[in-house]
Amino acid sequence: MRVTLSVFAIAYFNLLSAQIVINEVDYDQIGTDNAEFIEIKNIGTTLFPMQYVTVLLINGSSGAGVQYASISDPSWQPLAPGEYFVICGNQGLTLNCDHPGSTTTNLVQNGPMDAIVLINVNDEVLDVLSYRGTLSGYVEGTGTTATDSNDQDDISLNRWPDGNDTNDNNADFVVGCSTPGAANSIDPLNCDLTSSIASVLSESVFTVIPSPGGDHLVVTFNDGTTNAALAVYTTDGALVAEKRLSGSAHGGWVIPTADRHGQLLLLQVTSGNGRIVRRVLVP
Repeated sequence: MRVTLSVFAIAYFNLLSAQIVINEVDYDQIGTDNAEFIEIKNIGTTLFPMQYVTVLLINGSSGAGVQYASISDPSWQPLAPGEYFVICGNQGLTLNCDHPGSTTTNLVQNGPMDAIVLINVNDEVLDVLSYRGTLSGYVEGTGTTATDSNDQDDISLNRWPDGNDTNDNNADFVVGCSTPGAANSIDPLNCDLTSSIASVLSESVFTVIPSPGGDHLVVTFNDGTTNAALAVYTTDGALVAEKRLSGSAHGGWVIPTADRHGQLLLLQVTSGNGRIVRRVLVP
C-alpha cells in the first residue's frame, strides 16, 4: 500500500513532465454505480511504462485527503502514444476495459472534493484530478465545477479537448459522453443514445443510409407533421449541415460526406412531434 502523499509531493508534480494524464472519469450512474471507469491517456510521443504506475483514489469529504484505494499491476503493458488505458469496476458493463478494479460497484467515490492521483514507482505525481470541488493538496489549479450525474447514463467528466492539459482541473474537464478507451466526445444532443454503430440506422419515420462508397448519406423522414428540420453534427458539436422540409414533413435529403470517411456523425430531425436523433459512422 502506498503511503498517503504529502501536499509537497502534490505540488512537486508541476515540475515533472507528465506524459500520461487522467483523461476521463465516470464515477456516477443511475441507481447502483456499476459501470464506473477511469481512463488514462498517453499524450506523449513515446511508449509509457504503465507497469510502474499506481492509481491512488482519495476521499476528501472531511476536507483532508484520505486514500481509500490503490490500483496497480506489474503486468500492465506499455502504453503507446495517443492510446488509452481503462480501469473499470465491471468489465461486463464497460467497453475497452483493460483492468478490472477490486469491486464491481462503487469503485470510485462520488465526492464532493474527491481526487484521483497517478504516481510512478518513485512516488512522484504524474497527474492529479480533484473533482466536485478543490481538495487542497490534490489538485491542479482548481477542482472541477463540472459534475458527473446519476440522472443520466453515459455521461462522464471529460478532458476537453481530448488529452488537453493546462494544469487546471476546472479548465480542462467538462461533462461529455462516456467513451472509455476512445477519444472524448461532446455530444450536442443526447449522450444516453445507443453507442452501437451500424451501416444502416432506421426507424419507421427516420432512416439514414450511407452510400456504398461513403460519399453521401440518404436521409428519409415521415412523421405526418409539417416543417421538419434536419441538423447534422460532428461529435465535437460542430454543425455540418442544416436543411428543412417545407410543408408536409415527408421527404428526404442527401448529405454529402465525401470528406468525412470514418467519422461518426449525429443527425437530428426536429418536427411538430418532437426530436429524433441518429448516429451513423460514415464508411
